[in-house]
Amino acid sequence: MFGPMKDVMSQFQMVQRLMHNENFKAFIAHPKVQALFHDPEFKEVAKTKDFSKIMAHPKFANLTRDPEVASLMAKINPQDLMGK
Repeated sequence: MFGPMKDVMSQFQMVQRLMHNENFKAFIAHPKVQALFHDPEFKEVAKTKDFSKIMAHPKFANLTRDPEVASLMAKINPQDLMGK
């Protein structure tokens, strides 16, 4: 009964943690990441809020191979984002 609501709350909490995470903020502020977020095709995928689709998108995958961006991503600890 509360399954879908629980999932929404969990996602909301994760987004809140992301917005307060300094490493994530540095990643998001990078010019190449900003350019990707302005790409119309990627925007459509991002609207789904499906992290697996976002990460599998070819333009995002290419971005992760960029040494600067990859370095920023490596600093983001998924455990911190999961609240563990």
